[in-house]
Amino acid sequence: MSRRAALAALRLYPSRWRDRYEDEVRALLEERGPRKRDGLDLARGALDAWLHPPVPSRFPGIAAIAAGGIWTAWSVVILSNPTRPDWPGYLQEMLPSAAAAVVLLTIAVSGAWLRLGDDATRLERLAIGVALAGHVGWLVMLVAAFAGLEYGAPTAVASTAAVIGSGLVGLALVATRDERVGILIALAAVGLLVPFVLGWLIFGLGWMGAGVAMLQEPRIGRRLAAF
Repeated sequence: MSRRAALAALRLYPSRWRDRYEDEVRALLEERGPRKRDGLDLARGALDAWLHPPVPSRFPGIAAIAAGGIWTAWSVVILSNPTRPDWPGYLQEMLPSAAAAVVLLTIAVSGAWLRLGDDATRLERLAIGVALAGHVGWLVMLVAAFAGLEYGAPTAVASTAAVIGSGLVGLALVATRDERVGILIALAAVGLLVPFVLGWLIFGLGWMGAGVAMLQEPRIGRRLAAF
């Protein structure tokens, strides 16, 4: 790897990291020269710096509140409407905001999983894998439906995978004594698995509560951060 490329890779790091370490790393690269593995090592380091900041990001909690709020608002609208929505439960007008909520939930569940820290178990890694795959599939189905394509069972399968994975993340947090966030996420997951609009309301409120708890109890790894 060239010296110029190695130095350019430092731009991948968050500004807080660069302010503290960039000069030191630049001096090291200047002193010993670039090596073949520098590119991969720097890329891995940048990813780790973004995923594990010294101060937990507030964005996953905010995303959880926003997504839960969207779902709660639509649940109230649907519950107050005498006409039930078409299967699997999305009014055409709801699709854009539902897709936005799924994007926000992907961020929220990822942030919740990061509270487990670097030493996540194989089951915990499986949980986030199922959750992310489910959310991506769910989003694809919603976008397809908004574009006018037929949708049905695949939407239900994807959303079910998303909430099962999220529920497992919640249970993992409970097991690591992050009970408040974990219980609320698990409760939200159970709500969406209930085949009634009332379950959607539970889903939305559960994620809103989890978002508030994430903001009130920031956590780095398996130990609650003290602020």
